[in-house]
Amino acid sequence: MSAISDPDHGPRGFGDANPDFGRGALRRAVHLVAAPGVVHAGVEDAYHSFRMALRHDGRTISAIEPRFLRVPLTTCPGAEVPLRRLVGLALDTPWAKLATTEDPRAHCTHLFDLASLAMAQALRGGERRYEVTVPDEHPGPVWTSLRRDGVEMLRWQTYKARILAPAPFGGKPLLRGFSRWANAELSGDDLEAALVLHKAYFVSRARPWNVEAGAGKPVAHHTMMRGACHSYSEPAMSVAIRNHGNVIDTSDPAVPLVADL
Repeated sequence: MSAISDPDHGPRGFGDANPDFGRGALRRAVHLVAAPGVVHAGVEDAYHSFRMALRHDGRTISAIEPRFLRVPLTTCPGAEVPLRRLVGLALDTPWAKLATTEDPRAHCTHLFDLASLAMAQALRGGERRYEVTVPDEHPGPVWTSLRRDGVEMLRWQTYKARILAPAPFGGKPLLRGFSRWANAELSGDDLEAALVLHKAYFVSRARPWNVEAGAGKPVAHHTMMRGACHSYSEPAMSVAIRNHGNVIDTSDPAVPLVADL
């Protein structure tokens, strides 16, 4: 989990201002590759890089093996423990039901989402890649886009945590309240794509900050984040330290993301 911000009053919380904000973007990639009995999955952006092997028998999850390549906090690898609770779940469990069976905030939310995507990939087979670009919302609205397997599937004008255009998405929230309307109005591949874009947009809220400036420091005093995820819940939050060298600038499309799958 990275920095968050207040949609109406700007970012808050983790370090000095990012002097490059307004001239870049948050790029995030999710790559899913199904093979017999296993899905290899990865997600990467400026602040996170995870890989996962989700093993299954064709009907249920038999094992989940995460790898933590680049994570914000020293306690993030401990999120492997709650992830084991997904073993035994049916692969066709929809995201909305999965989120009520397990509290996503008790997990690393990025790994929880990746496991859900890997479950769907196990059933459809083959390979799928998402690439999301969220330009810096400064000084005004921007066009946030999602490409699936190289084809643009979503292009939303966004600003201050809301979708401005096109219809019928104009006026919808992108943070609080997003899952409610998305699950009510979308389904299948459309819902999956929207959820992937939503999480990339959430992560982009760290862009106004120089997150690396907080490296080596504890996060226990970040009370606005309490309960947001595994590392921001007790007992992890009391001992979590922000990692050094975790942040990369992914603004340039030439920067490779999940290039190993």
